[in-house]
Amino acid sequence: MERWRAVLKKLLFPGWGWVALATVLSGISLTATFLVFGDDSPFAYVSYILSAYALTVLVAAVVPQLSSARRLAHSVPLAHRYLTDRYFKVRSGLTLSLFINLCYAGFKLACAVRYSSFWDRALALYYVLLCVVRLYLLRRVPKDEREQDLSRELRYYRATGLFLFGLDLALSGVVTQIIRDGYGSNYPGMLIYAAAVHAFYSLTLAIVNTVKYRKFHSPVLSAAKAVNLTTALVSMFNLETAMIDQFGEQDEQFRLIMTACTAFAVCVTVLAMAAFMVISSTRKLRRLST
Repeated sequence: MERWRAVLKKLLFPGWGWVALATVLSGISLTATFLVFGDDSPFAYVSYILSAYALTVLVAAVVPQLSSARRLAHSVPLAHRYLTDRYFKVRSGLTLSLFINLCYAGFKLACAVRYSSFWDRALALYYVLLCVVRLYLLRRVPKDEREQDLSRELRYYRATGLFLFGLDLALSGVVTQIIRDGYGSNYPGMLIYAAAVHAFYSLTLAIVNTVKYRKFHSPVLSAAKAVNLTTALVSMFNLETAMIDQFGEQDEQFRLIMTACTAFAVCVTVLAMAAFMVISSTRKLRRLST
């Protein structure tokens, strides 16, 4: 028994050299599978097994280093503040997201002017509205707990819910046209796998943070996380259209049903979230005023 345990330990923790080699070989084998042999060939199954093993040993090697990396991060003042100050963390995230969304909105607007594209105009409008919401929250996130004012934050929370109503209305128009015209996002080559990882990571992180930040009883922080959840849901919808376009069979009815169902779920979820924010904040403000 001890012998098998030692063998298993050696397989899971072979050392960084073997981990790097397995990772490189898995990347090469996957590239060869998709570009040369095809995903139905016997070589594909070997590359999948090798990739699964490489991912397993990579995770096993990285996890024990996380505590050391965290201690190292805490030794850097700015990183320590980011990890311990939730208000600074939210403001930093809003600033970065605002910059990215603003650049993307400008890019889509330029494409709309250059190519007279309805899709680019619609997406530019969506990202402009998203930038407005993020900028509104960025200017209202408290610097620390001493600046907390529940009544004021509830009003900001309600205003964000109203912004989400407008954002959902614009999103509904965009997805209706996507469903009608069969438009889908396009990620060339292997980029679709990176887009899938990003979409699932964003959604998981958004859900976790939405639940996590409720315990701080700060409506404005919860509002920021609600906006992140909205963008993560839209990313999932974009990913679905791209995957159907790239991997789905040319079945128009299947594309229509799947796209419509996902679009409906996303729009209804955002609508329900906006309604909850407006109704709950209004009730709490009434109780505070009595």
